[in-house]
Amino acid sequence: MKEEIKINAEVIAVYPNKVRISVDDLNDFQIAEEKLKVGSYLRICDSDNVIMIAIIENFTIEVGVDNNENPSRKYIIEANPLGMLRDGIFERGGDTLSIPPKKVEPAKKEDIQKIFETSVEPENKFTFSVLASDSSISIPVDGNRFFNKH
Repeated sequence: MKEEIKINAEVIAVYPNKVRISVDDLNDFQIAEEKLKVGSYLRICDSDNVIMIAIIENFTIEVGVDNNENPSRKYIIEANPLGMLRDGIFERGGDTLSIPPKKVEPAKKEDIQKIFETSVEPENKFTFSVLASDSSISIPVDGNRFFNKH
C-alpha cells in the first residue's frame, strides 16, 4: 500500500522578479529555531540540484473549502529571488530554475552564509558588519572597491 505524500509548500507561480508559494500549514513549514516572517530566506530546489535563494516580501491568506467542504486556509508567500546556489557557489540572478521546482523550505543558515562568503574573493574581503536578522553571519565587502570609492 502506498503512503500518500503530503506536500506542505509548493511553488505555484514563477515570474522574473517574484516567486509565489502556497503553504498549507505555516507551523510545519518553519524551522524550529526561526519564526517565518517578511525578510526570511527561502530555498527552492529543482530537479537539477540547483537551489534558488529567495527572500519573503509579503504573504496573504486565502480562505476556501477543502475536499470535505470544511473551511480551510492556504498561505500565499511572495518572495523575491536573490540568486542561485550551484555547487556551493552563489550566483546573483534567478532565471535558471527548471520547471517545476521540487521542494520549498526555509533556507538553512549554511545557505545564507554562502550568499555572503562567496561574494568576494578571499584576499579582498573586508568584514565590518553582520546580517541584521542573524548576527552570527558576517557580511564582507570587497575592500579594494569599497575604499577606492571614498
